[in-house]
Amino acid sequence: MAVGIELVGDLGFLLLVCSGIGALAYIFKQPMILGFLVAGILIGPFGPLKLVQNTEMLNNFSDIAIVLLLFGVGLSFPLRQLRAIGKLGTGIAVIEVLAMLGIGFAVGAGFGWSFYDSMFLAAALSISSTAIIVKVLEDMGKMEATSSILMIGVLVIEDLVAVVMISAMHAGVVSGSFDFMQILVTIGQIGLFIGGTIAAGVILMPKIFALIARLERYEITVMFALGTAFGLAFLSHELGFSAATGAFLAGVIIAGTRFSEQVSNLITPTREIFTAIFFVTIGALMDLSTISLFWVPVAIITAVTVLGKMGAVYAGVRVFGFEKTFAIGIGLSMAQLGEFSFIVLKTGQDLGVVSPFLFPIVGMVVALTTFIGPMLVKLGTRAVAVYE
Repeated sequence: MAVGIELVGDLGFLLLVCSGIGALAYIFKQPMILGFLVAGILIGPFGPLKLVQNTEMLNNFSDIAIVLLLFGVGLSFPLRQLRAIGKLGTGIAVIEVLAMLGIGFAVGAGFGWSFYDSMFLAAALSISSTAIIVKVLEDMGKMEATSSILMIGVLVIEDLVAVVMISAMHAGVVSGSFDFMQILVTIGQIGLFIGGTIAAGVILMPKIFALIARLERYEITVMFALGTAFGLAFLSHELGFSAATGAFLAGVIIAGTRFSEQVSNLITPTREIFTAIFFVTIGALMDLSTISLFWVPVAIITAVTVLGKMGAVYAGVRVFGFEKTFAIGIGLSMAQLGEFSFIVLKTGQDLGVVSPFLFPIVGMVVALTTFIGPMLVKLGTRAVAVYE
């Protein structure tokens, strides 16, 4: 009973402070993610208020939030979107991810960090923030612009790469092997799991949802959709992959049905709440007292992230024959980190292979790039405006 009441109290503190700080972030026109991180820092065991002390509960909140967050990403990822993106978006995304993986690992190794710390740092730096970039483009009314469609295509591919990368690292750590052949085998296994799940989903999901639709009870639709997300997340974990992969796939296979919009509308409130909870719990788990010891890595990694992403995206866009100014604009718009950076680190933390200092360091880098990200996106859209 005591644990249940403690859970209720922690959730109450978390949501109240989250809503208050989130409102302030909105009023001062700052990204909501930044507000949620600050809320978590304030109420967490390392913060000044110390309202939430149980880190195990925070991790449980975070695990649930990751499933819902990735399920939502999958829901906005219908398979037909992959065909529309084509070689252009895929090529730019692959160039950026590979470049940032190399740069991130080199930076970690340069600081003398362990192999796993360097590897998870590299993965955390390789993916740009879909949530931040799309939100800024929506606010600017630029979602239909040619440059925006290209950026969203690149982000979609990056999200897919991130899901595969998280599962590959999870499987590699569990097996204890990261040789080239083992990596290929792991990627092949993930590919089979993804392909098999999507194939089964394409066949079964439309029929199941057609039956559920006859009942005309929205709560059954919601329960089945969320049950699929959590069920596939658990199956994915049990097979040695990341739970995030299963949750993402659940969204993808439901996105391919004619009921996807209905499901998305029904679960959006729940998903938004847990997305906020995810960032609050990440903030609460960050011990910022260590930042004074690591301010040099924070500054260097922030600079490397912004300049590295700008350069990598610029190179990718130029490879496909676009003008320099257009390539610079796209590069500026994609130079920040976001939700996947934390999901990557949470995977490493759950596996017990990353050092405690990595969370607050990357957390500060995410906060800094989140703060300057909207300004960079606006500069980027102005640079490409002449080509629209």
